[in-house]
Amino acid sequence: MPWFVRLVWKGGSREVRGLVDGNTFRLKKWNAWQWSPNFYGKWEADHSGTRIEGHFDLAPLVKWSLRLTLVVIMGLGVVGVVLNTLDLTAGTHFTVDPDIGLAISVFLMLFTIGLYLVAHWLGSRQDERLLGFLEQTLAASRIH
Repeated sequence: MPWFVRLVWKGGSREVRGLVDGNTFRLKKWNAWQWSPNFYGKWEADHSGTRIEGHFDLAPLVKWSLRLTLVVIMGLGVVGVVLNTLDLTAGTHFTVDPDIGLAISVFLMLFTIGLYLVAHWLGSRQDERLLGFLEQTLAASRIH
């Protein structure tokens, strides 16, 4: 759900949405943004009840879009660095101002790497509301 809809929409009492497939599942907060963590888990029968194992990570579509963005922007940054370096060293005239173009290309590459790392950190952090939902719904106890 887009962020601008979530600002005004007060629908439902559901806190969590998810996908169940066989003995695996994925949970996410109902009003979560794209870089919010998803809880991926699986359950299996155990001698004392049901055992649930899981981890936090980004949604598959978000992971692929981050990777694609990283590859495209890094490719454009490399082209910018090469063209601006040629302008500075060989005197070719591919760009108008190679000093500024080189700085912008390097900054663009560093910014994209930083955005990629921050998004992965945001998606893999623990979400206590999801864990609380699991504990309450399934009457489970957490083992750290």
